[in-house]
Amino acid sequence: PFRLEAAGQNSSARVAGNRSGVQGGGFRDRTTLSHCAVVWLVRRRRRRSSMQRGFASRCLALLGLIGIRLCSGGYIPPTKYLIMSNAANGTIGYVQLSRTGNISAVRTLIDRDLKHPQGIAIDQKRQLLLVADSDLRKVVSYGLTVHEDGSLGVDDQSPVAEDLETRWVAVDGLGNVFMTDEQGGRILKISARQVLDGDTAARSVFADDGTLGGAIASPGGVVTDNFHVYWTNKRDGQATGTVVRSLVPATNMTDVAPQPVALSKNVPKAYGLCMAMDTIYYTDVDHNVYAVRASGGDVVQVSSQFANPRGCAWDGESTIYIADRSADGVFALDGPSLSLAEVSAKKAVDFQG
Repeated sequence: PFRLEAAGQNSSARVAGNRSGVQGGGFRDRTTLSHCAVVWLVRRRRRRSSMQRGFASRCLALLGLIGIRLCSGGYIPPTKYLIMSNAANGTIGYVQLSRTGNISAVRTLIDRDLKHPQGIAIDQKRQLLLVADSDLRKVVSYGLTVHEDGSLGVDDQSPVAEDLETRWVAVDGLGNVFMTDEQGGRILKISARQVLDGDTAARSVFADDGTLGGAIASPGGVVTDNFHVYWTNKRDGQATGTVVRSLVPATNMTDVAPQPVALSKNVPKAYGLCMAMDTIYYTDVDHNVYAVRASGGDVVQVSSQFANPRGCAWDGESTIYIADRSADGVFALDGPSLSLAEVSAKKAVDFQG
């Protein structure tokens, strides 16, 4: 359940008058961490046309894996940020990650207009942050900006989906947004075209209506790889599937609906999940993080060191981040790997210090 954008000095000044990079104690106070996500940023000058403004006002983004090539021919790798939601305080915070392993102090990114933010996702191509807020009954988006000093900022909040109680959100490479409706037993979608048009009425993609053989039971976390959508179930996981995979149905697919496949049935209730190359990592109620290949296979318990693990994010390289709502921090795990095995969890972000 987190991400951002790049801009030059003009955009930086524009956002500075808004709520960008507010560095208060708002995120750390009484932290009950829900989710986390990783963002790659490159500072660049960007002019937004009227169409770009309309799109950015309704989407969420994570910046792409690109770098700045210097005049001398050298290369500066993109900066990474870990973005986290604090549902109890209604805030979003972030830290800057470095290749040396150092992590900056926690800063507040958003400290108003949210009530209970939980799931977050990044649309890298469109440089947008998506936030699922169950109390607002919305999924909302923010354009992201990196300032000259390396701090992050956001522009105005814009609705992506409305009138639904969702806690988890994901976005694919085309800009389609997926979310789960735990109470209604549905996987919902806002298409990229709807985002462009400002249409906030989510369509049901999968529903617990008896047609899927019981593959949906109070769905939780959701992730997509552009072809498939994956979700966890928070009820009856050992019968319906703890983690379930299905092809995303095409718009014109009416005669034959995709049939979901249970990738695991090892625990009755799971929360967050993230995808790292060909591996799905997911969290249960207490203590444990598991992994299974996206194509199926044996389930491996990769860690049992947590209190209440929830959100999950991959940094695009060799680290899985897990938000622990009861341990005042975010933990790092080595992964993914060719051979799945138990690994040690190291606290990467500590909110007590």
